[in-house]
Amino acid sequence: MTNLEDWIIDQGLHGSDMSSLLSGFAERLDAEGIPLVRAYIALPTVNPTIRVYTHVWTRSAGTVVEGVSHERNSEAFEVSPFAYMMRTEQENCHWHVHGPDGDRFSIFEDIRRLGGTDYLARLISFGNTSAPDLRGFGASFSSSRPEGLRPEEVARIDRLLPLLGLAAYRMTLFDLTVAMLDTYVGLSAGRRVLRGEIRRGSGTTLTAALLFADLRGFTALADRSGMDLIGRLDQHLEAMAKPVEEQCGEVLKFMGDGVLAAFPISEHRSFEEACAAAIRAAQMALERNEAVNRQYETPLSLDIALHCGDVFYGNIGAAGRLDFTVIGPAVNEASRMEALCSALDCSVILSDRVASVSPVPVRSLGSHRLRGIAAERELFTFTAG
Repeated sequence: MTNLEDWIIDQGLHGSDMSSLLSGFAERLDAEGIPLVRAYIALPTVNPTIRVYTHVWTRSAGTVVEGVSHERNSEAFEVSPFAYMMRTEQENCHWHVHGPDGDRFSIFEDIRRLGGTDYLARLISFGNTSAPDLRGFGASFSSSRPEGLRPEEVARIDRLLPLLGLAAYRMTLFDLTVAMLDTYVGLSAGRRVLRGEIRRGSGTTLTAALLFADLRGFTALADRSGMDLIGRLDQHLEAMAKPVEEQCGEVLKFMGDGVLAAFPISEHRSFEEACAAAIRAAQMALERNEAVNRQYETPLSLDIALHCGDVFYGNIGAAGRLDFTVIGPAVNEASRMEALCSALDCSVILSDRVASVSPVPVRSLGSHRLRGIAAERELFTFTAG
């Protein structure tokens, strides 16, 4: 094998990102005497917000990576070379961007501006039935030679593309695993799973400020027919979750129309700082929830409880279906505090621990008995709330 083939294999085993893979591949082809001006790889994904990642290498800019959302540029794709190849069931095409084919696709104008003369396009199939949306990838290469890529250069690229595809597939699956874990179980929990903390019952005890939020009136609204409840619910949940992220907390779980979030206390963030972050997140969530309500005739109030304590953070569930979550008395108390918001006619309830370090004025709501807890608890709310 040549040095380039060895390098691709090494990247497939040890490489970390597609940007470096494409840059190294294009630069090594250029060093072999193939005068590339542009190389391109498009990789589909099952990311809930990104449809495809495009990677474009040029001599001047190196590799630029862009995530294309599900909503964006669908029409642009339909008039692209790759869409044409898929419609006509072709895996290999080679066009010259000057002459009769020069206006066939809009991308050819970009190639000409770079000093390119041709457009070699390939579709590489992964053939994975368990992940049908990861069908494969599209690749293109353009040279600066007046007559374009020579037959032996095209053959060279075609021999290397299966190796490049294997390396890209490994990187794509790893990135997909990380993205899915981050999206569905959370950043911290996802990293714990990747570190091998996957046994049932394994986990750790941590101290954190907790935010428990729930929409008031959503169940009654859900009983009505003909409403786009999922779309609206997503807006409300975004209003709750985004402030948590902005305040360096983590959403641990979406529970129907509610959210459980944590702001861990550590050597890097004190008890006071964690509680203050939770309070800021609660204030921001209330404001953003009201902004969502202004779009609809029927408003949905947001109830929030803020508490602090020790929780168990780890794997619970059945042998074949685990959930990475938090449990413990502090979680139960936060849930039962939130349930009192309606009866106490306030949007936010704070435990005495959180209230004691609140950066904003609070007032006492008196002592109340929480279901399942013997001793009464003094509860607080914001002075203006």
